[in-house]
Amino acid sequence: MIGTRREHPHGTVTDIFNLDCASLIAMEIGQGEEQSFTFLRAGAFVVNLYVQAITHVMMTTCTVSDLQWPLSRDSMVIRIGERSFAFVMLGLLYGLQLPPVCDEDMVDTLERVFMKFGDFSSVDDGENGYPCPDNEPTFWATVRPVVENIARGKLGNNWRLMEGNEAKSLSKVARTSAATKIVSNAILTGFLKPMHVETFVVKVADQGRRHIDSEDAFSSISAVTDIVNSFGTVREITVGDPQIPEDAREEDGSETTSRIKFWKLNQLGVAHFLQRILKFLR
Repeated sequence: MIGTRREHPHGTVTDIFNLDCASLIAMEIGQGEEQSFTFLRAGAFVVNLYVQAITHVMMTTCTVSDLQWPLSRDSMVIRIGERSFAFVMLGLLYGLQLPPVCDEDMVDTLERVFMKFGDFSSVDDGENGYPCPDNEPTFWATVRPVVENIARGKLGNNWRLMEGNEAKSLSKVARTSAATKIVSNAILTGFLKPMHVETFVVKVADQGRRHIDSEDAFSSISAVTDIVNSFGTVREITVGDPQIPEDAREEDGSETTSRIKFWKLNQLGVAHFLQRILKFLR
């Protein structure tokens, strides 16, 4: 299940979770009976950790078959079943389901990975369990409103699903995957340079997660979404993502918190990556 650590010219990549088979869907636009659930991929599921030596920036990615998306401490992962998880990103909502052959220890190991590298929560309250058995045909339709309520409760109007048709939503899925691959590869090859990176510190709920060294920085979800959102508006690049947690300078004594360093691309960095993408499209 745990793979090897591979050395590259400017950093390392480590398989921190590896499973032979999983399925991935996109929960699309629509309400009630109009809800759309699009099957995206089935295949090997891998969680990789990328670390760049010179900048000390880290990035965690999830992959099913050839489709990738970022896993970050400022994007939500929700356990919604015995073997099922939801990923909440800006404009996108993914559902991941592991096969019935997965034992409880393996799923719990994955939960710990999501807790360490994502903004993790679970809908299992210990009494009523999960909303629906994983093998029910109506599973995704049943859990989707639960996930949306959690997302809106935490993010408010800063998060909503894609508006438009299914083709538009799938186009964003493809762009998100491509941007994730480009940024993670740039960490290893040196295409990502210190001049392209902006770091900042935020305060997040501790929940028993590890405290990182001051030099290390988790990737913000905006390290990918800024590229995706700017792709169609190259002449007017806007950076920043509303899913970023509150600033560490704000005091809140209601719960145990940790100070976490994040990184994202600055304006120069976003432009640097967009120029590379446009070269491939010519």
